[in-house]
Amino acid sequence: MGCAAVDIFRQAAELNLSDERREGNVLVISEPGQIICSGDLHGYRAALSKIISHAKLASDDQRLLIFQEILHGPPDDQAGHDRSIELLMRAARLKIEHPGQVLFVMGNHDLAQVSGSEISKYGHGVCKAFSRGVEFAFTDDSRDVMDALHEFFMSLPLAIRCPNGVLISHSTPSPLKFDDDCIEVLSRPITPGDMQRNGPAYNWVWGRRQTEEYLESLAEKLNVNFFLMAHQHNEAGYEIISRHGAVVLSDHANGYIVEFHTDQKISGDSLRQYLKPLSSL
Repeated sequence: MGCAAVDIFRQAAELNLSDERREGNVLVISEPGQIICSGDLHGYRAALSKIISHAKLASDDQRLLIFQEILHGPPDDQAGHDRSIELLMRAARLKIEHPGQVLFVMGNHDLAQVSGSEISKYGHGVCKAFSRGVEFAFTDDSRDVMDALHEFFMSLPLAIRCPNGVLISHSTPSPLKFDDDCIEVLSRPITPGDMQRNGPAYNWVWGRRQTEEYLESLAEKLNVNFFLMAHQHNEAGYEIISRHGAVVLSDHANGYIVEFHTDQKISGDSLRQYLKPLSSL
């Protein structure tokens, strides 16, 4: 008998890749609707449950729920290992139940898990800790589950473009790393070389040190009004970088989601009216 988790992640991966809105590595939303966007989750189980309950996807088929970086949480207090595979399973099942409404963007932790690199967090290597958690949960089937997970991570787009000019991406390339390859990778499948250090996909998910001047220039190059990002930790739960971009996180008690309709214009000046604290959900 096959492992159900393998089928779930492969089904979710195929749904990501076969989405008619997919244009290379960008998912282009053109229809009117409501966007509910989370920041990094990193195994924060309470936040995932709150966000799913708040979204009420079955009540409105024009409501879209966007996730990023669900994996790599702190060790569970009782089990002693990373259990974020359970959260990924829940999100993948939700994708299968609501294929057009549940969307994902690739993060640096997803890329690291696929590429075999490591990230230090919580005082240890989180990629190895995640793999041990999968081994604990699936024992003899763990290798097959990891293979299916890699397919799922590789199926994630780098960005989601909304009709109001908002580009949702885990980050943007750092100012000194941006080049023509960073634009070109948005329109074609990702290759293994793109994921290596300083490759264009790597730069999209690992970028930092965005400035107001840089985001204004990047917005013009990509025909974007506002970059909605995550990736860069802050205790406040969000940081408005400029009128063209902000970081929003959902991986701690002070975290937020962003909720807006696709016809609403968003800028650094107006973002706060679209923020919802996790504590209010």
